[in-house]
Amino acid sequence: MMVTHTSALSKKGWAYSVSASRRTAKEGFSEGTNYNAHSFFGTVQKRFNDQHEVHFTTIIAENKRGKAAPQTQEVIDLKGIQYNSYWGFQNGKIRNSRIRTIFEPIFMFHHDWQLNKKTSINTNISYQFGKIGNSRIDNTGSQVLSGAPDGLGNPYIVGLGTSNPDPTYYQKLPSYALREGFPKVYDIQQAFIKNGQVDWIRLYAANTTPSNQGYASYLLYEDRNDDTQFTINTFLDKELNAHFSIQGRLQYVTLKSENFANVIDLLGGSRYLDVDAFADGFDEKQNDVLHPLRAVGVGERFQYNYNLYSNIIDGFGQAQWKYKNIDFYVAGSLSQTSHQREGLYKNGGFSKNSLTTTPKQTFTNYGVKFGGTYKFSGRHLLDYNAGYLTTAPTLRNTFTNARENDAIVDDLVSEKILTTDASYLYRASGIKAKLTGYYTKIEDATDISFFFADGIGGDHTAFVQEILSGIDKNHFGIEFGIEAKVTDRITLKAAASIGQFTYANNPNLYLTSENNNRSVAAGFVAGRKDVGSANLKNYKLAAGPQTALSLGFEYRDPEYWFFGATANYFDDSYIDIAPLTRTSNFADDGGIPFNDYDPEIAKILLRQEQFDPYLVVNLIGGKSWMLGKHYLSFFGSIGNVLNTVYKTGGFEQGRNANYRQLKEDKSLATPVFGNKYWFGRGTTYFLNLNYSF
Repeated sequence: MMVTHTSALSKKGWAYSVSASRRTAKEGFSEGTNYNAHSFFGTVQKRFNDQHEVHFTTIIAENKRGKAAPQTQEVIDLKGIQYNSYWGFQNGKIRNSRIRTIFEPIFMFHHDWQLNKKTSINTNISYQFGKIGNSRIDNTGSQVLSGAPDGLGNPYIVGLGTSNPDPTYYQKLPSYALREGFPKVYDIQQAFIKNGQVDWIRLYAANTTPSNQGYASYLLYEDRNDDTQFTINTFLDKELNAHFSIQGRLQYVTLKSENFANVIDLLGGSRYLDVDAFADGFDEKQNDVLHPLRAVGVGERFQYNYNLYSNIIDGFGQAQWKYKNIDFYVAGSLSQTSHQREGLYKNGGFSKNSLTTTPKQTFTNYGVKFGGTYKFSGRHLLDYNAGYLTTAPTLRNTFTNARENDAIVDDLVSEKILTTDASYLYRASGIKAKLTGYYTKIEDATDISFFFADGIGGDHTAFVQEILSGIDKNHFGIEFGIEAKVTDRITLKAAASIGQFTYANNPNLYLTSENNNRSVAAGFVAGRKDVGSANLKNYKLAAGPQTALSLGFEYRDPEYWFFGATANYFDDSYIDIAPLTRTSNFADDGGIPFNDYDPEIAKILLRQEQFDPYLVVNLIGGKSWMLGKHYLSFFGSIGNVLNTVYKTGGFEQGRNANYRQLKEDKSLATPVFGNKYWFGRGTTYFLNLNYSF
């Protein structure tokens, strides 16, 4: 529900507009995906005279929604595409363990200065603050055994041995039972089909076990980002003559991002021990060595705690020329970006480089762009644009593992982007058409992933950070759209997009991990392992369908009602590949190649999955009425009328990191670590009623 009111401009130059909305759902298309959001918008305008006008605007919105999990084909076959493993019943109510919360109010000031009819300056100041939280269950609870020293005068830290609460954890599925030769596989399958949800009752029972001494085995917490951002910019628009104008902008942005884990619910426990029970020594187990054996409660920070800072100064300028048969422009930009990390915990696994403040990582970037439109006539036009720009790495892709240490990505540089497009436009009475060809190349991109991998340096395991740098990507294709009014009531529409998006090189890949006995055994040196190039060239990017076709029509009646339908065909969608399996580690058996390595089999194992093409049909319709001076309108739509089941995306699990393990897994009737997928919604409907007065 949304209510909006806007006033007229008063004689004293004042006007205002306010809007409030509420959106809620007990459950969405995916099971357990509750939704709860409300927002407020308000703006006040003051016009002093024809030259000066100011606006004060605020947007306050809060959004809480339950997430849905990607699933393997095994799980989908057993439970269907609406299944979601993130939730379970508690006291008869749905409780989702993965809630995303966003609350980031924005306050803005805008000044419009009309110096004269040909010159204007707009200045904006904004301040935004708030939080983004993503909740999850932690199952690594530990306790301190008093009176049991470790030989160095330190008490023992003992993991409480809890199992993963995720009902789709691989050891709970039939495929794992089959692989291990367990009895009663059918019973395991049926139990998962009948239930297969988070067992909140069991979590509370585990946390209240007397032997735990009040320490929680399980914990519900959230990964928090509390950002504060200040922005100021000013725009100039000046018309120098009838054919020539210039535009310019200056901007400054500063961001402080507080990042930490926050306790939401102890799930019946009294306290939670803030340690890493899997680390080697007493000090290494401490998430903050300065506060050893710290027990935390609801609302307290734990695990990790650090700040990120980013400052951006940029300028933009553009010159435009307009003539009877040709319009063209030239534009340029220059910016400087700096990123910095400030550690607030002395992590036991990275005691030398966690409680530190890094030097600022500074990047100077620029961009140039030009283009124009040539008008052969009012019906035939040719449009062309080309540009080259560099962009600074994001904060996320600057630090390899910002939660625990201050390590910076090796040889970090700005991304380079070369882009060009050309279009032919046809405009006539009753028909409009556009044909576009485009090409974009991105160089020196960086991507960082976190996962637990088996098969590192042979048969070893490690929780790793995978740093892929120097990534080049190609995007090129054609797009076509046409709209024809065949009668005064019926319009036909068609569109097509055919592209090819691929990796253009073999970027460098290295791994980092905590420097412990497990990583040393896996071939890490001081927590680092170089595996050389990842052979990604010519693999397709997981960027959605690379082929899309659409055909539709719309009927508009003089009695103010309309109806339309579109048929949309999608193809050439691909799985997001695991880069580590395309490196030297794939064939590495502890420093020597696997003696059973077969290059032809390896090609089959590493073949990128292409999703099946699919057709989606959508219907829309509506009607409007004039009720005196009031206006009433109705709009409705039905999406995916044919209830088509289709994959919207997915990724290869990086768990099986070498040839032997991946071959063994894929040889099973049902792989234990198969690809994970997201699916589109089935048939859905949307109804909207609007009343204006």
